[in-house]
Amino acid sequence: MVYGFLQMIDFRFIFKGDILFGINSRKNINKIISSTNSNLVCIIIDHALLPINIFKELINSISCNTIIIECDIQEPTYDKLEEKRERIKGKKIDLFIGIGGGSAIDMAKGLSVLFANHKPAINYRGFEKYDLPIPPILAIPTTAGTGSEITPNASFIDNKDKKKMGINGDAIRPKYAILDPELTLSCPKAPTISSGIDSLVHSTEAFVAKKSNQMAKIFAVNGFSIVFDNLPLLINDLNNIKLRENVMFGAFLSAISLMNSGTGPAAAMSYPLGVHFGVPHGIGGGIFLPHVIEYNIKSGFIDYAELYRTNNSSDSREQKSNSLIEKIFKIWNILDVPQDLSSFGMKESDINLFVSDTMDLKGALDQNPVHFYENEIISTLKKLNIG
Repeated sequence: MVYGFLQMIDFRFIFKGDILFGINSRKNINKIISSTNSNLVCIIIDHALLPINIFKELINSISCNTIIIECDIQEPTYDKLEEKRERIKGKKIDLFIGIGGGSAIDMAKGLSVLFANHKPAINYRGFEKYDLPIPPILAIPTTAGTGSEITPNASFIDNKDKKKMGINGDAIRPKYAILDPELTLSCPKAPTISSGIDSLVHSTEAFVAKKSNQMAKIFAVNGFSIVFDNLPLLINDLNNIKLRENVMFGAFLSAISLMNSGTGPAAAMSYPLGVHFGVPHGIGGGIFLPHVIEYNIKSGFIDYAELYRTNNSSDSREQKSNSLIEKIFKIWNILDVPQDLSSFGMKESDINLFVSDTMDLKGALDQNPVHFYENEIISTLKKLNIG
């Protein structure tokens, strides 16, 4: 992609956080803890990781007092957040550490808010609804793709309203993150695929978002290409540390692009699909992504030509954009991304609720480069074989 001076426009680019990336970077955990003068840290860890030696060694290496809270739910809820808050009441916690996928890291973010704020958790749903200060957060992801390690968002399901809405604000953006590819070796095939696809949704929608800018696009292009090229290889070679490293790095770049532009319809539609039908967030976004791209191209938006470079330089921008859809469907077939919503139990009678819930995320839909609202959501659903 070429950025000439005449194409340049004014923009703002934000990056906050102290990031340690690389194999064995986890061994710097005590340096981070010492820098915060912490006497007591609260570790929120995916419960499936506790028996694994590399995580037992990591926790045992911590040089100060610890409280360990297990994240024992795939999609965190406000009710679960309330349940876990009992473990931190009356404690003097200096640092929250999230170890796991997006769910564990989001739980760490949520508990950091509840530590310093004493109303019911649901009261902090929205943007900057909590009082400051809150303790800092160290994120240690064990999947590659959610972006939770650098974003100012934590997603939770409201069991009463059956909606997934987050606690959000700059204070819950992790101040520190350790991205150690060795910690992703324990990640099974299904979540490796889901989180990797999540990062591809991030980079694609960040690239075309109305709020995007030259810097965000650079991160999106590189993040997309790295994950797109390496994820299909990784799923058949899960112990390949180089592929794990590549995917983690690409996903990190994609998260940076997302943080500086915005998400879009595919991500927005994944939320009700997860809440009502139990579809993992990354897979949900992946189901919708090629159909959103196809709709945008048919509506005249052909900037996808610049997202993924090909050798066919003589092709028109529209041909290159359509070629991207073909490549995504080919990769989706390798990754077994479903294209049949009836397999999750979705019926035509569910459409109105689905559309209503998606429209609650209108801010994401507004970022799409062309009009994409109720009618477009319905048309997309009907392409995906609703029962």
